[in-house]
Amino acid sequence: MTDMERRGRRAPLTQTGTIKIGLFKKVSCEIRDLSSGGARIIAPDDIDLPEEFYLRTEKKTRLRPCLRRWQSGRETGVEFI
Repeated sequence: MTDMERRGRRAPLTQTGTIKIGLFKKVSCEIRDLSSGGARIIAPDDIDLPEEFYLRTEKKTRLRPCLRRWQSGRETGVEFI
């Protein structure tokens, strides 16, 4: 996917986020790029991300539903739905 196909221009950054999986599991992550349509996150090695999960950035209070679009090692590209 190119920048032209994305729903928003990515802004590089480094901030902490929280991944919510299921009802009770919460995991810290790093957010490296963020746009209105998605993000690139770095998750811990021992986490197997499902197809759908929620992400909260450190500056937002609400959870954003996400679709996992690609994964390479600890890096994952997500689309906000």
